[in-house]
Amino acid sequence: MRQCFNIGVAVMLAAGLSACATESRAPVGGSMSPLYGSTGPLKFDIIQEDDATSFICLHYRGRATRQMWDKRVDNEFNHSVFLFDAYFTDDIRFEINVNPEFETMERATRESFRYTKALGQLPTMLRRGIDRFGIHDGDETASAGAGKIFVYRANAINRQGYQHLEETLFHESVHVSLDPYYMYNQNWRAAQEADPGFVTRYGRDNYPREDMAESSLLAYGILRYPGRIPEKEEARIRAINPNRIAYFATLLPVEGPIFDFPDTGPLSLEDAPEGCMTTVPV
Repeated sequence: MRQCFNIGVAVMLAAGLSACATESRAPVGGSMSPLYGSTGPLKFDIIQEDDATSFICLHYRGRATRQMWDKRVDNEFNHSVFLFDAYFTDDIRFEINVNPEFETMERATRESFRYTKALGQLPTMLRRGIDRFGIHDGDETASAGAGKIFVYRANAINRQGYQHLEETLFHESVHVSLDPYYMYNQNWRAAQEADPGFVTRYGRDNYPREDMAESSLLAYGILRYPGRIPEKEEARIRAINPNRIAYFATLLPVEGPIFDFPDTGPLSLEDAPEGCMTTVPV
């Protein structure tokens, strides 16, 4: 879910986006009704527990002031967050900001590790747009925009219960890494117009902000991991989104490596600061 909040406006305007534009209904959509309400409740285990991760370690930097959007109050605040850096083998690094409501560094560390492996399972191209990853308590759904992703502990635990946390992070990473560059791409718009319909009501009713994030996840599952979406459901998705799927076949890493390593090779723990944590401290 992409959230409209007051950050990165210049970046969004440069990409031809409006930071707080009124939602527009889809100008086209074809004759087919959406297959699903949204991808959030779907129990397709597309990114699985034993898939490779690029995550190396988590480094605690102390406390620092960071601005965090909070859906629980529909506003953003400056918090003295627990500040971490997450390091990955493909030379991606970004901050993890944990709300001070977690009270202790130990609790903040444990909660950060809930997400690090799954974040590392995302393709490099989907992590390049992440500058900060914010963690709150609560049961709100995740949101993202202008380089920031925000998640909520209880909702994440619920998603973990049906193996959908990785897919949630995929959706949110599309908002920060792909939307600014491709939402208004001519070929993407042509694919949308040519398809018989939207794959989810959420993507249709929140057009254009949610269509790419909703449809790319299912396309990635079909193209990258054949068989992880049940055959009958795959056929239905292919029928309603053939052109979107073809578009994502040219954009996403559906064959070959999903991690783009530096020319010198993957980074390792030796490239991270001393004391960088690979697992939750006992």
